[in-house]
Amino acid sequence: MRSLADDIPLTQRIYDELRDALVRGELEAGKLYSVVEISRQLGVSRTPVREALLKFASEGVVSFERSKGVRILEASVTDVHDLFGLRLLLEVPSAALAAVSENSEQLDRMRQAFSAMEDACARGNELAFQQHDTTFHDAILRAAGNAQVAEAVSRARGQAHTRRLSTTHTRSLAEVIAAHREIHDAVLSGDEARASAAVKAHLTETRDILIAQISKP
Repeated sequence: MRSLADDIPLTQRIYDELRDALVRGELEAGKLYSVVEISRQLGVSRTPVREALLKFASEGVVSFERSKGVRILEASVTDVHDLFGLRLLLEVPSAALAAVSENSEQLDRMRQAFSAMEDACARGNELAFQQHDTTFHDAILRAAGNAQVAEAVSRARGQAHTRRLSTTHTRSLAEVIAAHREIHDAVLSGDEARASAAVKAHLTETRDILIAQISKP
């Protein structure tokens, strides 16, 4: 893990760095880590590290084990059902609203994100692809006109990334881009039913692939 800069509150900086370490795989699911060792690596005291880890514990990402340390929890089938249940509930109707939205700024943002996803796909850059994918979905939600919904989905996606929930182990970026192309085209066509159906199909397929991955012995 990297040492920390001084431009934001310490506990938040630690939380952000630990989240990035989880995404990078430097902190592995199922393993037990010492709060003292994490503090040493980050060059900070134990108190703000514990505060940051307590936030992860409240999100179901880690658990404290008395006199041992903190364990990174593996994502469960229930976690996937919960995260995608929320996303389906919020994103499917939002896609219909985005299809008839007059928010040209967010629709342009969606177009640009999709173009960037295509470029990242062509280059095989999974990290860039995921970043633009996040922007793509966020633009649709904001085009629908409800910032609270966009923030709720952003938190759910953040938890998924922290838990390293990704389908690229079992399907190619080209397959993922095809699903997003249908969403992109449906929203821009102004077809509410098609846009909703495209998002529902994409999220349902992603959920089912993740559950299959987790369920493998």
